[in-house]
Order: sequence, then C-alpha cells, then structure tokens
Amino acid sequence: MFEETHWEELGRDGYTIVSGVIDAGTLRAAQEAARHLNAIHPDGGWERSRNELWREVRHCHRPEFMAIAAAALDPLALEILESAPPLDFVQLASTMPGFATKGGVGRHFHLDGGKDQALDVFNILFGVALTAVTSDTMGGFHLLPRSHEKYAAEFRRHLADPAVHWGQVKLDYQPVLLTGAKLVVPRLEAGDIIVTHSFVAHGTSNNTSDVRRDMLFQRRAAAPLWDPARQADARATFMRDSWAFFRTRPVTR
Repeated sequence: MFEETHWEELGRDGYTIVSGVIDAGTLRAAQEAARHLNAIHPDGGWERSRNELWREVRHCHRPEFMAIAAAALDPLALEILESAPPLDFVQLASTMPGFATKGGVGRHFHLDGGKDQALDVFNILFGVALTAVTSDTMGGFHLLPRSHEKYAAEFRRHLADPAVHWGQVKLDYQPVLLTGAKLVVPRLEAGDIIVTHSFVAHGTSNNTSDVRRDMLFQRRAAAPLWDPARQADARATFMRDSWAFFRTRPVTR
C-alpha cells in the first residue's frame, strides 16, 4: 500500500495520501454509521463543547469503523513503522455547514501531543475521509506542509535542557509557525487515507458548503513509545530524531 512515492511525499511535505485500499462495502457501512451517529447527536458518545458545528466522538468503538482500522490502518501502519500495536478505537470528527474559526491557534491550527512537560508522542496520524473534500471551504482537514521539519528543528534546540517543558515549547512555537502560514486542504475522495507525520501542524478549515464532512482519525505509534517500560527512552529518541521507529528514512528536502 505504501509505495516509494508515498515515502517521498511524507518526507518532503509531512503528509501523503493513500487511495483505493478500502473496499466499497466496508466504506459504505462506515459512512452509514457516521450518518447515524450524527442523526442521534448529542447521544452516541459525542463530546460536548461550546461550538458543536465541529464535533467528535473521541474514542469510538463502532464495528463499522474498526473494520476499516483492521483492513486498512493496521496493515498500513506496519508498512510505515517498525512496529505498530493495534488500537481498539478511532476518533470520528464531523464538521457541520457553517463551521468557522477566527483563524488562530486552536481548532484552526495546532500540533497534537498535549500540554504536559512530556508530550504524548506518537509517529503518524491517519485520517480516513468518509466524505469527499473537493474545495478549501468544506470543513476539511488542513495542514501546514513541511512544518514537521520545522517542529523537529525547534525541539532539537532544547535537547540540552534537562528541565525542558516540551508542552510549553510546543505551545510557544505554534503562533510562530502560524504567522504567514499557507495552509493546504488536501483534496480527498471518500475512502482516501491521509498519512501525516505527527509533527505536522494541522486543523480544520471553515465549512461554507451545505454538506457535512465526516472523517475518522487514529494516532499510531511504534511499540516502544506506548510501552511504559520503554516509553521515556523512546520519547527522548523520537525528540532527537523524528524519523526514529520508521521503516524507511525518507528524504526530507
């Protein structure tokens, strides 16, 4: 599934798109499950927030979604990472017509990993499009290409500080990256999988269309990053080398 061109794009831009690996029946079942969950909102496990034009089921175990994880995300993760323990949940995120942000740090633009002194480090973010994204204003997943290398360089600047607060480093650098940022909304067909390096800054674009955008997300990490016995050392390794634990070291320029 993950070919040489995917490695080239992942290394250069921080993301790539894998198409044609989810069969039609599995995709239709997942689309119907997303429609059902939106129809019964706020029931069904949705997180409650002030602006529910963007909504999520953060830990969703629906069998229709986990079928996509088992058939596509699990084997894809093993082609990209040296190891990739499976997860029993995905995140469902829906962007409703009318969703908009003020364009600052937050839902519009952020880096995952939390705010604690030790970041919740992972290697890649999968995004599965359940609905197509054909314009910049359909509530799509948007990102800042090549920001993975900028964040990696910023993290390396602080490696010599034994008391470094990685969450604060992350937060302080977000507005720096956002200044003058030219965000890209990748065009996706239903069933496409966007593979993003975990250091890529991203967010959600405004939805001025009359259709809802549904997407599944799943963070994946190599086994050492989620093994309590090895996690501290693995995190330190990944902060030094953002391509640690990948099967291939792609060209980044």
